[in-house]
Parts: sequence; structure tokens; C-alpha cells
Amino acid sequence: MLKTAPLCAAAVAAVVLLTAPLSHAFVVSYGLDIEFSGGSLPAGAGPWLKATFDDEDTPGSVELTLEVLNLVADEFVSKWYFNLNSSLDPKDLTFSDPLKIGLFDDPKINLDADGWNVAGSGRYDIEMAFATSNQGSGAERFGVGESASFTITGIATLTASSFDLTSTGGGNGAYPVAAHVQAINGDDGGWTSAPAAVPEPATLGLLTIGSLVMLRRRRARSNPPSYSAGDLQDSPVFDAP
Repeated sequence: MLKTAPLCAAAVAAVVLLTAPLSHAFVVSYGLDIEFSGGSLPAGAGPWLKATFDDEDTPGSVELTLEVLNLVADEFVSKWYFNLNSSLDPKDLTFSDPLKIGLFDDPKINLDADGWNVAGSGRYDIEMAFATSNQGSGAERFGVGESASFTITGIATLTASSFDLTSTGGGNGAYPVAAHVQAINGDDGGWTSAPAAVPEPATLGLLTIGSLVMLRRRRARSNPPSYSAGDLQDSPVFDAP
């Protein structure tokens, strides 16, 4: 008897996945691991910072998470800049109060299309200004091991990919994000960024179907069909024309 059970199971799974609604959520993530201004490199290994936009398959609402990954000692972030799709108005955006890990002060958020010319990298639309005061040994600063998450709303069509846009560009290049790190080796600073991110749709269903197909092919190669004598005797015989 032919061993068709694995093929049938794969076919059924494929039909179920193809007829089920697929998620179209996007996650855009930037790992800041380059210094573009000719300033100082943070002392730790890159990426030093990370920014993640996640729309969770809900257009009109995007979660932004900022993380300080590998800054060391007294290093901290003073400014962080982003871009927005040029068809949208950044002044329409609304940021929630942040969910924070750390004692740092909430940043001041400023919104203006091409409002900030940053360190020779062109103009950006969103500025997040963090505390720079050294009061309380710098406890108000956004520093080592800390993070902040915001919910961004205000535009019905907003998705994570709305923030995947490079700056207008300048002598030091064009980037999708820029962050100023200070107190490097005491008094130095540097402007950090990341290569352009590629939005990744959450197409788990398609990936699963592909895995099933590949699994079936591997099984077919390693386990060719076997036939019993009875199978061969019962097989229909066709006369050649």
C-alpha cells in the first residue's frame, strides 16, 4: 500500500493555512551600530542602541520601543531623530506617555516635517530630546540598560513601514535614524545610526506551507515509495495504443 499519509497531512495543512487570514503586521527595527559624523565611537560593542516600530497588524497604531543596549559607564542618549513618510504630516502624530525601564526623565517630543538638520545627515521629522542634566549623578539621563516604549497614533493609515524613510541627506550621508550619544570617554560625543531597515511582514502561514513542502520533498528523496507484491498484482494494466 502506498504511503500517502504524510502527503495528505501536508495538503490539508496547506489548505487550512491558505484559507485562513494571514497577518500583515510589520516590524521595522534599527540597530544603531555606526558613527557617521566623525565623532567618538561609544566604548561598547555595537549595536549600541535599538529602535523598533511594530504596528501589530493594527493600522493607525504603532508601538515604538527605544533600547539602550551597549552603552557603558556614564554614556547616555541626548537626542534621537526619526523620519516619517513624506505623504504624512508628523504634526498629526500623538505619542503616549512612555512605559519605562529606568529612572530617566520623559523625553520632549517635537514634530515638524524636515524640521531638524542633524550633523550633516540631512533633515528629520521627529525629535526626541532627553535630559542632559548631571543632577543626581545623571539619573535623569537616558542611559545604560534603560528603555522606553510609546504608542503612536493620530493617522489612520499609520504603520511601522511609515517610519522606514531616510533623511534628506547631507555631507555625512542619509540615514533612517540618528541618535546623539554623549559622555563617551568622559566628555566626547558621537552621532550614531543604522543602515536602512527592511520591513518584515509576519507571514507565518506562508513560511509554514513552505516548510511542509520542503519536508515532503526531503522525505520523498530519503524514503522512495515501496510496493508489496499485492500492490503490483492489483495495479491496473493499460494497453499501449
